[in-house]
Amino acid sequence: MARAKTPRTLHDLPVVKGFRPMWMRTNYRQAITLNLEEYEAIRLVDYESMTQDEAGELMGVSRPTVTRIYESARKKLALALVEGRTFVIEGGSVEIAYGIYQCEECEHRVQLPTDEPMPEVCIACGSEKMISLEDCFVRGCRRCRRCR
Repeated sequence: MARAKTPRTLHDLPVVKGFRPMWMRTNYRQAITLNLEEYEAIRLVDYESMTQDEAGELMGVSRPTVTRIYESARKKLALALVEGRTFVIEGGSVEIAYGIYQCEECEHRVQLPTDEPMPEVCIACGSEKMISLEDCFVRGCRRCRRCR
């Protein structure tokens, strides 16, 4: 019997929900789903130029686990690029280190400790259209503009 998967810790969420090829219709049935832990591995190793050991410490997993996650992410990205397929970034076994909220009007992001509640109004524009990006990315809310 396999043991339970340890949730990976994320310290940032993607700016976008995914990508699609130019000049092609979006086909979500053939879309490739890049899990949030795969996104975090790519972000830490390639974008932040961390070693896999450092990335593992930050994500709360071992180096071999980071290697497996990273390889899976690279294969998915290569498949999407070569075959011209849409890819969506969401889901996975993750815990987000902070509460991350975004205004749907001005797209201003607010990052708060997890014990603080979601702000009711945007501090930048005063709009009441605040959403939790954890709902959006982890569970796929299908309510906000980025998930529809």
